[in-house]
Amino acid sequence: MTEAALPPQPAAKVSDIVKNYRASKSFRGNPRQDGLPSNITSLDFDDQGDYLVAAGDDEAIQVFDIKEGKLTKTVPSKKYGVHLAKFTHHSRQILHASTKVDDSLRLLDLHNESYLRYFSGHTDKVTAIALSPGTDSVLSCSKDDTVALWDLNSRNAQGKLKLATPYLVAFDPSGSVIAIASQSTSSILLYDFRNYDKPPFATFDLAPHEDRFTPSTRGRAWTRLEFSNDGKHLLVGTDYHGHFLLDAFEGHVKAFLVGKSGPTGRAAPVSSSGKPLGQGDVCFTPDGRYVLGGAGDQSDTLVWDTQQAPDTSLFLKPAFRLPYRARSVVVQANPRYNMFATADKEITFWLPDDNARPAEK
Repeated sequence: MTEAALPPQPAAKVSDIVKNYRASKSFRGNPRQDGLPSNITSLDFDDQGDYLVAAGDDEAIQVFDIKEGKLTKTVPSKKYGVHLAKFTHHSRQILHASTKVDDSLRLLDLHNESYLRYFSGHTDKVTAIALSPGTDSVLSCSKDDTVALWDLNSRNAQGKLKLATPYLVAFDPSGSVIAIASQSTSSILLYDFRNYDKPPFATFDLAPHEDRFTPSTRGRAWTRLEFSNDGKHLLVGTDYHGHFLLDAFEGHVKAFLVGKSGPTGRAAPVSSSGKPLGQGDVCFTPDGRYVLGGAGDQSDTLVWDTQQAPDTSLFLKPAFRLPYRARSVVVQANPRYNMFATADKEITFWLPDDNARPAEK
């Protein structure tokens, strides 16, 4: 594989280079204690796009320098395990969920590799973490059927919502609206963040759409909830059939993104299958136009163009299929540079390659 150089600056429009993305460099995780290859369970970039943090079931946190294209730090977390590792707005601090001992969130200082703070209050596994775009507010979802609000400067929860299976959460780009996915009720709840303790101002009912598009996994296969950066769309990723693209204001389904060939082999939040954890295999590009996602149990990465019209059944096929030898079961776009990362057993950086033949549809 070619060496990953400094990623192109965002002056290049995503639409000009998206079909030329190619896998540039890959990194394997450490073997697990049982000797098997580790599974990468989450990926996140810092606000500036300079660093990537990966969590895995080898119970370690890996930090990569994007400009250098190399692993710069590995921090073991054998005592508590690690999942859903995310940068705060400080690129030397990482917040993560625990996978054993208890269900606290933990704030890690990368500089001295010590914990600054624990956030205790959940009584079951944390399934999603969302940081406010402009403040130190954090929302966490748990299998204990609560959504907790935290301030990174205080160990005590600022508030809690008790809901039915609220396993996914997302802030809109302004930080003023939060979306919570309640899987068992097939609904997305929208709250005014300043008045989160009031009833939701909108509820999007996906039950009829699940009956139509995902009948065999209704209420149990959602894996990702994300707003596009322009605030127009809301993405509901699923483990199996495809992904829902919603109008973020009205809640109607604009398209159902198809092309996956089956499940990713990762556990959805409602799963008790014992499969490796994940954070969903789909995300928006920073311009909000494209959706990047895995191909299920097949290799390659799929790209959907949200500006393309779906067919009369609302199915939207991939605009491009980016070739690779491995599966993309965790996918995350860099917020600043034209690059993205995917993972399964290994982490792969994707960069535009001017010499590549344009990807096939």
